[in-house]
Amino acid sequence: MTELAQAYIHLKPYSASRRDIQSLGRYAKRIAVRAAADIYGGEVEIEVQIEEGSLVTRVTVVGSIFSVLLATYGFVANYKGFKEGVVEMCGDAREFAVDVCTPFIKKAGVPNEEVYRFERRLKTPGKLYRFSKRLEKLEKSVGELSPHDVQKELGNLRAELDAIAQHLTPEERQALDPVLNRPKLPPAKEWPTLEEPKAVLRKEDELEQSLLFYEAEENTPDHLKPRVVFREIAKVPRRKRGRRNNRRKLEQPKLLS
Repeated sequence: MTELAQAYIHLKPYSASRRDIQSLGRYAKRIAVRAAADIYGGEVEIEVQIEEGSLVTRVTVVGSIFSVLLATYGFVANYKGFKEGVVEMCGDAREFAVDVCTPFIKKAGVPNEEVYRFERRLKTPGKLYRFSKRLEKLEKSVGELSPHDVQKELGNLRAELDAIAQHLTPEERQALDPVLNRPKLPPAKEWPTLEEPKAVLRKEDELEQSLLFYEAEENTPDHLKPRVVFREIAKVPRRKRGRRNNRRKLEQPKLLS
């Protein structure tokens, strides 16, 4: 299962009893299931995780990325259809986060100044979008580069694709390679492998100010990480009426500014 979207909410300061946190977690799960059914049409899963202390909450949508592309966005198995579907998924990821965050903050009963951080994380669709932009840039400039430079950039793209593949199932990776074929470039399976692999994916916070959000790297040792006090997973059933047809125009509440 691939991570499709995540709402990251950090309330600080925040104190509540364990019972209240459990109640808040179950509420987050209910609103997340409704939002995912509305946006994705269902057949995905929701994971809600809350950490102790200043209440860090992660509400994540997971599912098969190609199944969602096909069922939700009418994905056509070529690069154009793939790119358009990924862009749509990025927009839906941001909308999901807002649909979860707004009622969650209200339920938690905190003022805006206690919302220490809120992020609309694009997860794997965001990584794929950034990768596709880099692939297009190389194709447009291939005539201006030396063969050595083209091979070097293809090696960088191969390393980036392999890093993304860590978040995909083997079946998804196998389906992805032929979709990435570009007229002026060799097939993805023929891209060279770097002799000294580099960390090609930048690990930055996935902030609202840009379409390309990058997930913060988690280097904290396990024994120093906050304890998880709530974690539940729920399947999202498919809606009889299907998904929301038109994306809403998202307002910019004060807590996002």
